Amino acid sequence: MTLRLNSLFNYPLFLLLYLNFAKMNYKSICLLFLLFTFKIISAQQAHYPDKPNIHGMLLMGMETIYAEHLPMFHQPHDYQIILELEFSKADLEQYRTSRLAFPEEFVYTIEPEVFVLPEMVNKTKVFKANVYRGHFERGGFKLLDSISLKIKQVVYYKQFDKDNPRPVDLQYILFGNMKEQFLSHLISRKPDFHEVLSVKLSDVKQMKTDKSYQLLVLKERENRVPFSWSKSKAMILGTKRPVSFINHKQLYVEFGDLE
Repeated sequence: MTLRLNSLFNYPLFLLLYLNFAKMNYKSICLLFLLFTFKIISAQQAHYPDKPNIHGMLLMGMETIYAEHLPMFHQPHDYQIILELEFSKADLEQYRTSRLAFPEEFVYTIEPEVFVLPEMVNKTKVFKANVYRGHFERGGFKLLDSISLKIKQVVYYKQFDKDNPRPVDLQYILFGNMKEQFLSHLISRKPDFHEVLSVKLSDVKQMKTDKSYQLLVLKERENRVPFSWSKSKAMILGTKRPVSFINHKQLYVEFGDLE
């Protein structure tokens, strides 16, 4: 929330206060100051009903590091969020070294400190986290301990709504850059599944856009089954522009957390 001074001070009110200021005693002036201070602080604080919790995330990428929240359908985990993260130079080097040393390990996760997820994403932007090779709750190896991470960009952000209809066809979120591209299944309503893939576009110039992501429609029915890849083509939602893929690799899939 951005505080606008004219929301607190309008001209008639300011004039009235100015004309009566000389008549106020010291105690009244202090009380007025405290009231305005409280109003400013309250206006600057966004209200988030979620309780603080640990919000695990899946890591992707070597050049640019992306993280996707590992969601569930109950609060406070009911968000599909994709972020671009900033590591320190030393931590990034260690992460990349591990990726190169264990090329068959696709799953890397972070176990962040406790926070309110929408507040962290929309306001705080910096947090501590442990980095794991593997899943942090399923026997992963702790690679980095309590490192500082910064949210550089919010790529995708949506809270689940149980009243939203399920898409007729499979939809995936396309994000990344010219060097690395990723797909994440668009999660809609309970029950669903979470799938993340590394892909290579036939025309990487399609990643040149002012949008942080593009929503793709893959012509298979949305029935809680990942895309079969019988055809390596999709359409950008709301357009007639096709997208084709040279290859794909599944990085992560989860059904149980989204029952």
